[in-house]
Amino acid sequence: AMGSYSTRMLKPLGLKLPVYPVKGYSITVPIVDEPGAPVSTVMDETYKIAITRLGDRIRVGGMAELGGFSHDLPPRQEATLAHSLTTLFPGAGDVGAAKYWTGLRPMTPDGTPVIGPTRYKGLYLNTGHGTLGWTMACGSGRVLADQISGTAPDVETRDLAISRYG
Repeated sequence: AMGSYSTRMLKPLGLKLPVYPVKGYSITVPIVDEPGAPVSTVMDETYKIAITRLGDRIRVGGMAELGGFSHDLPPRQEATLAHSLTTLFPGAGDVGAAKYWTGLRPMTPDGTPVIGPTRYKGLYLNTGHGTLGWTMACGSGRVLADQISGTAPDVETRDLAISRYG
């Protein structure tokens, strides 16, 4: 639940956890041209941006920036997201009604999350999933639930442990 703030929260306990905030951006716009809107997810490979239909809305999101804990949304990033949508799906969404979002994705240096117990009884970690947080959520939760309950997880967990960072 601490996400990108995991490192800050664990530091007073003497736990070294290299999780860094990687900022991403998105806009969500209402669909105004149903036939012209995407049916499934499309990638704009030029800008590394995903364009996804969410019911009667379109979400355009992506980018990854290292740069602290700021949630600022620079005008340049806003323009890039809008440009991707209007270039690939002109007129499909109302960019004037866009809802903008920034988020900090917790990322480890090796890209692999940290899942499992710490040296403190009852303190477990499940963080560092980066851009794959939602993708890995169920599997990571299952691994952690198994560890907490004393059940052997279905996957090898050695490389997920905080101990890999010393």
